[in-house]
Amino acid sequence: MGKAVTVTTEKKQRKAAAPKAVAPVPPKPEATERDKLEAADAKARILSRRKRVQVKSTGEGRDVKLDASHSDYDGWAAQLKDAFGTTSHDFMARSMALLATAMQRSGQGRAEGINAGLAVVAGVRPENETEAMLAVQMAATHEAAMSMLDIARGNGAVPAIQAAGGLAVKLLRTYTTQVETLAKLRRGGEQTVRVEHVHVHSGGQAIVGAINHPGGGGVSLGNGSQPHAPIDPKAIAFAPGSPVWSEDTQRGAVPVPGGEW
Repeated sequence: MGKAVTVTTEKKQRKAAAPKAVAPVPPKPEATERDKLEAADAKARILSRRKRVQVKSTGEGRDVKLDASHSDYDGWAAQLKDAFGTTSHDFMARSMALLATAMQRSGQGRAEGINAGLAVVAGVRPENETEAMLAVQMAATHEAAMSMLDIARGNGAVPAIQAAGGLAVKLLRTYTTQVETLAKLRRGGEQTVRVEHVHVHSGGQAIVGAINHPGGGGVSLGNGSQPHAPIDPKAIAFAPGSPVWSEDTQRGAVPVPGGEW
């Protein structure tokens, strides 16, 4: 009886150790002419863009070190400084350290996260350290928001979904504010309002430009030399003593305040 059990166990072990049959992968379809044209267009657009600077990482854990992605070390260091809009090596190094912390995710290489953050900063093309700090914040905020959305999506508990989702919404609003702040910095704090369409109906008059009240500062009233339909002043004149007639023709005029009764 014991021998039979042993034989059965050995059969199960051999069966478990046997390699499983792998289904053959079907060949991919050939690229169509449209696929080829769009691929060629995509390659041309990529070549026309400015290449993003990258780093290579060596070592593990706290011993990880960042190194140049090509043999021209001085040129690579200049690319990094230019990506952060600075001439300061210390500012560049500190910004790199912040990016490394903000962009790190479990299961990913350290260089992958840093290079993703560098692509964001280099894409912004900061002109100075202030713009570079905003670019780093934008990359970190986006990464944190996506992490919160990932937590909310993968959690079945309603309180956890609400907590993570609420944080994601706040982070996404912060990201929008950061983008608007960057745009405002580059405008020099000025705001431009552009009027795309102006419709002037018959008998109306459009005033395009700054309006100046009598006695105040600014420019005078004007229509910016825009064509308009003339208005008869008599048609809109109002005499304080003129009566306003009621619908009942048998009654007198409705009194007007400030005029004669």
